[in-house]
Amino acid sequence: MILPPYARERYIAELAVQRASILTKRLLPSSPFDSHTIGSNGLSNQHLSCGRPAHLNGYNCARKNSQISKSDASPVTAGDFAAQALLISAVHGAFPHDGFVGEEDANALRKDPELAQQVWEFVTSTHLDDPASDGLLATPKTIEEMFDVIDLGGKGTGGPTGRFWALDPIDGTAAFIKGQQYAMSLALIEDSREVVGVLGCPNLRLEDEDYLQGDDDSSSGGRTPVEETSVDEHGMGLMLSAVRGQGSTLRPMGRGALLEARKIERGRLGSGGVPLPDVELKNLHFIDSSVSTATLSEKVRQLAEAAGASYPGTEVYSSHMRYAALVLGGREHVQVRVPKKRDAAWCIWDHAGSQLIYTESGGGKITDLFGKTIDFGSGRELTRNWGLITADGSVHARVQELVSDMLKADAIKQ
Repeated sequence: MILPPYARERYIAELAVQRASILTKRLLPSSPFDSHTIGSNGLSNQHLSCGRPAHLNGYNCARKNSQISKSDASPVTAGDFAAQALLISAVHGAFPHDGFVGEEDANALRKDPELAQQVWEFVTSTHLDDPASDGLLATPKTIEEMFDVIDLGGKGTGGPTGRFWALDPIDGTAAFIKGQQYAMSLALIEDSREVVGVLGCPNLRLEDEDYLQGDDDSSSGGRTPVEETSVDEHGMGLMLSAVRGQGSTLRPMGRGALLEARKIERGRLGSGGVPLPDVELKNLHFIDSSVSTATLSEKVRQLAEAAGASYPGTEVYSSHMRYAALVLGGREHVQVRVPKKRDAAWCIWDHAGSQLIYTESGGGKITDLFGKTIDFGSGRELTRNWGLITADGSVHARVQELVSDMLKADAIKQ
């Protein structure tokens, strides 16, 4: 049997994301898995609870998941480190010659033996329930190896040629700490383009069961609104995946082997193959985060007013969860991000993979504010692009025209 291109990469990435999702669900403030063991070594809740050394400043200890602050004041938890170690070790074991670009490095762990031990316990106690699937995923064998694996991402550089994986172990850590929507992303970049994207949404609850079952009346998206507080408290959430040229899929996540997936169809054809009408500006539904410190939501509001559309639409903190809202929402769903600073460059791991899932789901187009294709070959940051327009292909050009008018009024040039 001849497998399609990137079949093994996709499969390993999906298993890796599911395994790491098990860990993160276990660490949630009100975990439904408190009475269960993460893996085979029988660590109890008491053993997994966190403690803060008295001599360390700046460490806040939440139940089961120690937390520190990064230079930009955003939080990073033991779960972030552990999830990154699990993701990279799985992919590195299967594809040892590929590079990585990830958000965290292991410097904080090397300086803090107690935090390092907690992360190590999380990593070594997390397994898939299906032995065959779990056996495909490598795990660090020592704490030092765990440090090195984390550093593969934290010190990786990416670049315009070759293969590397971009990953965000927990996107939306602040929301994760609150038990709201967060995501983990894993994307294979080859010669500056996304070729595989996997997005785990462990708290995303499926409101419409028919959507996942492929009912004809729910095949075009729009039936799974993403809301911060609409949380899957008893399950493992959802996984979105894509391979370039092969479309996007949606599946529920479990604790063992991968569950059945269905294709996401967001194209321009309705039932019976009848072309759908173009999206009208007045019907645009904006996906945004007004609490973001990096973007100008007031500009999005101005854009909505210029389009004759309502605002606000859907508010989601996590970058990747906003993409999930676009994929699972209607064709009228749109995202426009205007950076607060002209020299702002966004991190590759906040966008890689999810953009591919969106465009492969059918009919979507993504550019920066000047209409340029997003370049994933510029290193750890998207320095060759500024801002973001994510919209259905039938309306993208008109949205970009409104954005251009707004930028001209503000004397912002490319």
